[in-house]
Amino acid sequence: MSKERFLIVTTMKNEGPFMLEWIAYNRAIGFDDFVIFTNDCADGTDQIAIRLEELGLGVHVDNNDRKIGVRGRELAPQRAALRRAPSTEQYANADWVICADADEFLNLRTGMTLPDLITQSGPSDAISFCWKLFGNGMRRHYEDIPITEQFFDCAPEGRFTNFRGAGIKTLYRNNGAFARMGVHRPYVKNHKSDDPNNPPQYDGITWRDSGGNATDPSTVTWRSWKGFQHDFARLHHYAIRSCDSFLVKRDRGRTNHVNMDQGQEYFDAMNTNYERDYSVVRHLPAMRDELAKLKSDKVLAELHNAAVAWHRAKIDDIKARADWADFIDMTYSHTGRVRRAKKK
Repeated sequence: MSKERFLIVTTMKNEGPFMLEWIAYNRAIGFDDFVIFTNDCADGTDQIAIRLEELGLGVHVDNNDRKIGVRGRELAPQRAALRRAPSTEQYANADWVICADADEFLNLRTGMTLPDLITQSGPSDAISFCWKLFGNGMRRHYEDIPITEQFFDCAPEGRFTNFRGAGIKTLYRNNGAFARMGVHRPYVKNHKSDDPNNPPQYDGITWRDSGGNATDPSTVTWRSWKGFQHDFARLHHYAIRSCDSFLVKRDRGRTNHVNMDQGQEYFDAMNTNYERDYSVVRHLPAMRDELAKLKSDKVLAELHNAAVAWHRAKIDDIKARADWADFIDMTYSHTGRVRRAKKK
């Protein structure tokens, strides 16, 4: 029996300094293919994706023209990507698919690779992973060091500090059971239907949490459910990174909820420095090996260095803006514990 193929569909804008680590880590745990949608990049993210395609390590899709909604309505970058991804050759060839972002790292707690996870979980059509939010650990300044080697402060293992921490992403089998991709989970045919003669098609679908426990697929939403277990995996979400890198992220804007500001309320929710979790480090030797291979390509190495330089210049630019001063002071003094955000 041939090895099953695992695919990530991702959307990126100005993620250049972090791309190679993310690709390396995901290759190390068993992902085979990457379909990388980019839009409005200024730091060379698109050029890195193009070079990865030239090396046979991924596929780049220009996502700038997104007027593919009803009557030509422009879709948000991530929504457009999820609509287009199933038409790619990589999607057609994939046995398993997930939508994941450049700040999300799947920490396998059983075995070392995705096939180990599939075996441990048992026969499945979909396996959901709950976020574990990681804060900045009071790191103010950007450093060109892998994210997984810098940030270990996080939310408590057994509880959520806010509603956002309950979010999930779902790895699903590309077997025809699902009609379309979603940000947090795939959708079955007629998933919105309340017509008893044309109901949602949930029959025969086995949907599990990260502990191998099956749940009713008709009840799955964007977040984890009561009794959700994390024994086999947890999705580490580094939404903040350093204070300085978060400035660039806020200035860039979002890929999904594009009209929502990533201000203090978001920072309060996502900067979670309650305890430390070092469990991901067992995957880092394999990640470093893959990262060294990527950086051995002269073009990729140069593109990475250029993205780092752009990132640092953008940080300096933002810090020079008078209207950002209060926000910057807030991030620098933020402890990563719950507090009420100031309403504007």
